[in-house]
Amino acid sequence: MLVPLEENEGVIFDIRYASDNNFVGRPVYARPVALLHRDAHAAFGRAAARARVLGLGFRIFDAFRPIEVQAILWDAVSDKAFVADPALGGTHPRGIAVDLTLFDLATGRDLPMGTGFDAVTPLSAHGALEGLSPEVIHNRALLLGLMTTAGWESYEPEWWHYNLPDGDDLPVLSAADVPGGPL
Repeated sequence: MLVPLEENEGVIFDIRYASDNNFVGRPVYARPVALLHRDAHAAFGRAAARARVLGLGFRIFDAFRPIEVQAILWDAVSDKAFVADPALGGTHPRGIAVDLTLFDLATGRDLPMGTGFDAVTPLSAHGALEGLSPEVIHNRALLLGLMTTAGWESYEPEWWHYNLPDGDDLPVLSAADVPGGPL
């Protein structure tokens, strides 16, 4: 059910929860891997192909997240709008969500998005305009267009989060469901 994403010229991993560079302040994954449900994997492939045409790639911050890790994040975050309640499942534990940004294939530099990944601030919202430069607004719109035309939907509070719609019937997965052993 879960399919690994592969790093390549247009897909780079920066799996934040496998490092201490996250809002928890410590690794909550044992290894930096990005897994998606097969339908999400196919949709990601469509978005990545479109991005390459524009000379862009995706930097992946997170994808499938075991429900046990969802609970750790829920307990650690102050603003619950930024993490789904593990009692409800959420999209990451179903393998149908990805957190990402765009980078320029020629330079390797991330496109400015106005806030960092997992920044718990109103400026992280898709609808935020005040305080953001025209370049940032353009870059967020570009990311939104690439993802939504490939079948993803956005999550309003987080410019980096995309998920497949209508996934509530998919099972919530745990660390034991990870191919190759727990994250």
